[in-house]
Amino acid sequence: MSTFAPASWWRILPSQILEKIAVHSFDARHGTDTSTFAALDGLAIASDNKRHGERYQPSPVHSLRQVLRRLGIHHADFSFVDFGSGKGRALLIAGELPFRQVIGVEFSAELHGRAEQNIVRYRRRAASEVTAVHADATRFNLPAGDLVLYFFNPFAHAVLHQVLANINAALRAQPRKVILIYLYLPDEAWLAPLYGFRLREYWHKYYIFEHTPTPTSACSLAP
Repeated sequence: MSTFAPASWWRILPSQILEKIAVHSFDARHGTDTSTFAALDGLAIASDNKRHGERYQPSPVHSLRQVLRRLGIHHADFSFVDFGSGKGRALLIAGELPFRQVIGVEFSAELHGRAEQNIVRYRRRAASEVTAVHADATRFNLPAGDLVLYFFNPFAHAVLHQVLANINAALRAQPRKVILIYLYLPDEAWLAPLYGFRLREYWHKYYIFEHTPTPTSACSLAP
């Protein structure tokens, strides 16, 4: 006879199986529409950066939840920003935690509209506010205060370079703690322009960088 209680059987499953279960059940459980991939070619996008964008693909469920929970932060002190938020799955997952606010930035009006619908439908929410912003990532102004920034390989290096320049400028204007999470980073050298960040952890294809300002902090990205 099994010694595992019915409610805890899932704890013995490999993480890959847990991920598949979480992904396939996510929309059915919550009445959302986040799972379908979307190529940018079929979307009307009024931005010159469309040619640098990547298709929408939904963020993992199980692993992203683990990453956000293991950051070791007081979530209420941080805002979470997803660059290239698409239909909003990462926003919904981040919103399960008590972040000060959760913001998604998406330049496709169609995907942005779908994210807004999903935010309304999703009931598992601990964040004070979850919002979707229709904007080009290169023109988005970061909110004040400590930040968790999330990238799921949303665009090519040309756009990322400008976004990183904006992050550097924001941190010069207001030094604060920032954690940057990049899933499936094509090349770690892409993040070299960031000032004062160090690689905190690499876990399951997630690169996690941290910026903690100090009076004598070196303006470099640790290898």
